[in-house]
Amino acid sequence: MKRLLPFIPILLLVVLNACSNLGSPTVPPNMSTAVIWTLTATMWTPTPTQTFNPNIPMMVNWLNADLSTANPLEWTLDAEYYVTNVTFPNVPNSSALVFRVDVHCECVNGSKCCIPERTFVVMMGSMKRNANTLMAQVPGGLHEVMVVCFEHKTQMGAVSASWQDVRDYLLGFLTGYQLGPRVIRTVAP
Repeated sequence: MKRLLPFIPILLLVVLNACSNLGSPTVPPNMSTAVIWTLTATMWTPTPTQTFNPNIPMMVNWLNADLSTANPLEWTLDAEYYVTNVTFPNVPNSSALVFRVDVHCECVNGSKCCIPERTFVVMMGSMKRNANTLMAQVPGGLHEVMVVCFEHKTQMGAVSASWQDVRDYLLGFLTGYQLGPRVIRTVAP
């Protein structure tokens, strides 16, 4: 009998609850519709996410610092490269982002060496040497990397690759032989 004592209150609550539902009032249709709309609205309400705010001046500074010390022979015989801007615009009609790097190229001795592909190679070298810093600064949702080449304030062209491929290259999962064919010459917006 003592073993059944703890179950008696639970049994009484179950019986009382069963009896109380017999005469439950009906909910008017307009009230149930309002409840459904409220539940639907809460499902549609966007959940705010943290906005990533990369330190763009810092990114430009460390890229330029690396470019100026990476290969002095290149600076004296080939070309000088300066990152002028880094932006993260949206891909048109999408929430995906583009990691855009604007690079000024100045050929040494008046030669014609500033081409988008060469600028992309130089930037990938700088990014690879600073992969950890880069990965900490880029926001999520990147779709592609675009390097835009400028010579004397004239846009020479742009080269892009998917962020996944560039990320894999920077982390050593993709070789230059694999990344090269995936790079596309494009027009910067």
